[in-house]
Amino acid sequence: MNEICELEALLNAKSNRRVAAEDRYMDRIEKKEAAAENLIGEINRDGKMVSYINQIDRNGRFTGKIIEGSRANLVSYCIKNKYV
Repeated sequence: MNEICELEALLNAKSNRRVAAEDRYMDRIEKKEAAAENLIGEINRDGKMVSYINQIDRNGRFTGKIIEGSRANLVSYCIKNKYV
């Protein structure tokens, strides 16, 4: 009986650690997404609003080129390429 209680306690502790790790991960992702949203601009092209970001090189300098796309794709691009 005592072994079963110990096993349940270990499983509960493991589950609690997993949930805490997931919460920390989600907090980091939300912060990155918010920072990436700030990098996205909008321009009016032919009556339509187009989202864009300024491309940067490996040293963090702006290249003068822009990347256009949906806001979700641009947020993903910024996170994937470590803009934030």
